[in-house]
Amino acid sequence: MKIKNIIIAIAFVAFLVLLNVFVQKGDDAHTKEFSTSTQGLPEAKPTQIVELKDGGIFDLTASFVKKNISGNEVRMLAYNGSIPGPTLKVPQGATITVNFKNNTDIANTIHSHGVRVANAFDGVPDITQKAVAPGDSFAYTLKFPDAGAYWYHPHMRDDYALELGLYGNFLVTPTSPTYWNAVNREIAIFLDDILIKDGKIAPFYKNRTDRAMMGRFGNIMFTNGETDYTLSVKKGEVIRFYFTNSANARPFNISIARIKMKLVGGDSGAYEREEWKDAVMVSPSERAIVEAFFDTAGEYEIQNKTPDKTYSLGKIIVSEEPAASANTGLFQTLHNNKEVTKSI
Repeated sequence: MKIKNIIIAIAFVAFLVLLNVFVQKGDDAHTKEFSTSTQGLPEAKPTQIVELKDGGIFDLTASFVKKNISGNEVRMLAYNGSIPGPTLKVPQGATITVNFKNNTDIANTIHSHGVRVANAFDGVPDITQKAVAPGDSFAYTLKFPDAGAYWYHPHMRDDYALELGLYGNFLVTPTSPTYWNAVNREIAIFLDDILIKDGKIAPFYKNRTDRAMMGRFGNIMFTNGETDYTLSVKKGEVIRFYFTNSANARPFNISIARIKMKLVGGDSGAYEREEWKDAVMVSPSERAIVEAFFDTAGEYEIQNKTPDKTYSLGKIIVSEEPAASANTGLFQTLHNNKEVTKSI
């Protein structure tokens, strides 16, 4: 009996030892971080605007880059080497092909956010398509029936891939010349944030996420991938801004200091009625389309206005050089968009 008890005790101790080993291995698997090394990576490039016609073909590659954020060299992801990725400008009604190559460390897809695409190309893994494994490719056929601002981004591990820089805009130019007001220029702007700890992007884990929903709040905010975004403007210019919030969790309450903004559209294109706004709230994934008139030379701050604090997101420098043509009369009037009303 005594020997039997000793054997049982030894077996139980051995079981506990083995259990501890398996638990440790499980913990290691669940806490294994994605690489943060920047060695050998190319520098992130400036974003390009690419105009495509009906039937156009565009190659889009997701890969790693290195980028300096507030003095910290960090490892990030980029489409075609830029953060944000290329802005694809296409005419309303056009059909294009986007050849996606996945050169990242996770399986991925591309979701064309807000675009009414065929189900096979919606980018939802294992529902509308198979996930694109690292090193593999997939061709997306995209049709754009609606004018406005839309965007593309991953639809797998959004917390990681989106946070690290995989996002870009579609700007769909309307068929009707009177769909939008006449302006001097159109500027697409992404609003984002990122969490930096000890000089690196706070870790992500390969086999688990440790944040609710899609992600987390960052401690550094940036505009079009930059912490010191600057836009040069001529005196008298009217500019239409396409704001897209690509942050995983943070809403932005956007304002341009001392400038009255006209809200003309959002997620689904032009609004039925235009409105004057001192600030416009843009939640994650949303778009806000506003027009602004810069009639006086000087420096104007792009701001995120919260109840506790106003954050600077960049600056607009207006020179004394006059714009080639002014659209001030059109800007000063709020319009009802008859085409939108008719479509409703």
